[in-house]
Amino acid sequence: MIITMITKKEIKDRFERTSGGILSGVEIITDKNTGVQYMVVNKDSDGCGITPLIDKNGKPLLAKPDSESHFDLY
Repeated sequence: MIITMITKKEIKDRFERTSGGILSGVEIITDKNTGVQYMVVNKDSDGCGITPLIDKNGKPLLAKPDSESHFDLY
């Protein structure tokens, strides 16, 4: 079994982070390759959690693509 480590550059190139708004400690991470969005909750003393955002049918919530290889948040 070969384990390949992903580099910081690959992470920055692949994922887009949106934070702010009224909920402090909550960010939305978008995978630019797939459009899948994840909610990350980070509470300093209580830990951290991540979950994919899903629609009412349980399918992953996707960002709208602005080209064939990049997604914008909506």
